[in-house]
Amino acid sequence: MRRSVRAAVSCAFAAAAVVSLGASSSAQTSIPDISPTPQLSVAEPPPTPKARALTADEIRSKGLAQYIDMSRQKETAPTLIDGSQGKFAASVPSPVKKPAKASSRTYTSGCWYLETESGSATYAGIAYHTWCGDGVQITYTSASCTGSTSGPTRRYEGCQNIQGYGLGWNVWDVTDKWHFCTAYNSYTGVCSARIHPWQKNRYDANGQVWLLGWGN
Repeated sequence: MRRSVRAAVSCAFAAAAVVSLGASSSAQTSIPDISPTPQLSVAEPPPTPKARALTADEIRSKGLAQYIDMSRQKETAPTLIDGSQGKFAASVPSPVKKPAKASSRTYTSGCWYLETESGSATYAGIAYHTWCGDGVQITYTSASCTGSTSGPTRRYEGCQNIQGYGLGWNVWDVTDKWHFCTAYNSYTGVCSARIHPWQKNRYDANGQVWLLGWGN
C-alpha cells in the first residue's frame, strides 16, 4: 500500500476516525521491557496512527468486559503525543508497578484500539494494538503486525511486537519491528540488503499514547 510520510512530527498526533478492528484479542503476561531505548531518529517519522476508543458494545462482543469495570466504562478518545520531542518528553510517564489510586480522583475504565504504520512507496508495515485500563493500571493488552512489499526485488520477511510492562503496570510499551529485503535476486534467491524499520509507543491506563522513537 502507498502511504505518504510526514516530513516532521507535530507536537501532538490528531485522534483519527473509526477503523475496523483487526488485532487479535488475547491477554498477555507482563514481561520485561527489552525494546530499543527511546531516541530521536534521522529517519522519517511514521504516519499519524489511527486510534479510537472501543464502544461498550464492542468491549462486550470481544470478551473484554471482564478486564474493566463496565459500570465505570467511558468512551474517551485516545490522546496521541509525540514524546520523542524534547519539549514533550517530560510528559511521558515513568513505569510504576501496581500504582495506588488517589482517593480524591474519580477513575473511569475503558478499552482502546490503535493501528500504526511504517513504510514507503515500495514497502509497508502495519501493527494493531488493543489495550484496556482502569484509569490506574493496564488490565489487558493485545498486539499483532504484518507487512507487504511491491516489486520483484523486495520481500517482506516478518515482524515482531516487542512488549514491556503491561498488565499490573501504569503503562504498556510496544516496539513494532518489521523486516524487509530491499535487494532480492529472484534468480539466485539471495537477499543482499535489508532494512528493519521500528517504532516504539507507550500506552497508559487512560487511553493516552506517546511515540517514544523510531528508526530503520
